[in-house]
Amino acid sequence: MINYSTCMRGNPTDKDAAKKAYANAQYSEIMTLDKFAEHISTHGSKYNRADIQAVLIQAVDCMREQLLAGQRIQMGDLGTFSIHINSMGAESLETYNPAIHVEDLNVRWKAGTRFLSLLKDSVFNLVPTRK
Repeated sequence: MINYSTCMRGNPTDKDAAKKAYANAQYSEIMTLDKFAEHISTHGSKYNRADIQAVLIQAVDCMREQLLAGQRIQMGDLGTFSIHINSMGAESLETYNPAIHVEDLNVRWKAGTRFLSLLKDSVFNLVPTRK
């Protein structure tokens, strides 16, 4: 069930436009890695929570290593992970220096096919805002 609240927002590109109501997702709790591993273990897995947690931690370490090595990682239904570079412009190709111009590296996630049908499989529940 998707918990949501609503709020009125203006159009940032048209300050004179009337405000409209929009939905904001609200989460009821934060699922930690430990809780997530425990949840996975209850789905008929022969592995216990500790084994699953160890595999997930190792997967994160290996994904980070491979992303920094220039790899794009395709994880089937989970999706594809790649590096995105945020940088400032330089006056020319010759003066571009990553040590100066790169501001940040972000991981991009392109959802796999199992995540593309979330809307049709969801049920919505209106809740108060966290504010």
